[in-house]
Amino acid sequence: MPNSSDIDLAVLQNSLSPKNRKWHFLPEIDSTNAEITRLLPSHPPEEELIVIADYQTGGKGRSGRVWHSAPGTGIYLSMLIRPNLSPEQLPIVTLIAGLATAIAVNEFISKPAQLKWPNDLLLNNKKIAGVLCEYHATEVPAVVIGIGINVNQIQFPDDIKNIATSLKLESGLETDRTTLIKQLVTQLDFQYTELKNNKVQTIIDNWTRHSDLFGKSISINKGDQSIIGKAIRLDPLGRLVILNESGKEIALDSGEVRIQRK
Repeated sequence: MPNSSDIDLAVLQNSLSPKNRKWHFLPEIDSTNAEITRLLPSHPPEEELIVIADYQTGGKGRSGRVWHSAPGTGIYLSMLIRPNLSPEQLPIVTLIAGLATAIAVNEFISKPAQLKWPNDLLLNNKKIAGVLCEYHATEVPAVVIGIGINVNQIQFPDDIKNIATSLKLESGLETDRTTLIKQLVTQLDFQYTELKNNKVQTIIDNWTRHSDLFGKSISINKGDQSIIGKAIRLDPLGRLVILNESGKEIALDSGEVRIQRK
């Protein structure tokens, strides 16, 4: 299959490539995260890698869910990084990926999308983008950042059509995917540099500014446990701190957040 008409790899390579960055564009793949995982054992530790697909047959969401990845309409991108972080610090990488996605997407819409901890981007209370970060304890530890953005979709499967949206559905306009990918990778590079420069609190503050979660009553499902409380802040590890019904602060590193509607 030829390269997708509106994803111009040459433009991306010329404008966003440090000398040690490799790009792979795939017309079709099961999952861009899975592709990087397969390449990881033979990939040079000093070399950066970005994989983009025009279509995913098995796009991965959080908790084993599927990310709907229709051909020719969305952005399905994974980036390999090798941060000097422990697995316990992985939530910070999820924060930088979500923040980069929010900033990039909001360049293309008038009403800003809002981050929902830990890894969703919502517009009008519907999911427009998601992040999945996977840690690999290789000799040089690696993290695969996977990002899916609903760009030019005009319809979704019945099981998600009430909870998913796209830039085109919200704005009525077609978005050039190359331009959006360029913004996204530029932001990923910037936020990752902030992380390498130990500006974790700056990242957390900026993430917070792109979310309307705090101060709201929420429930968090984690496994078979459900916790109800008020979202109050992120801690220095990127965990969500809530004030539970007993007045105790609890820090959570993962979970499914639902806002309690009055």
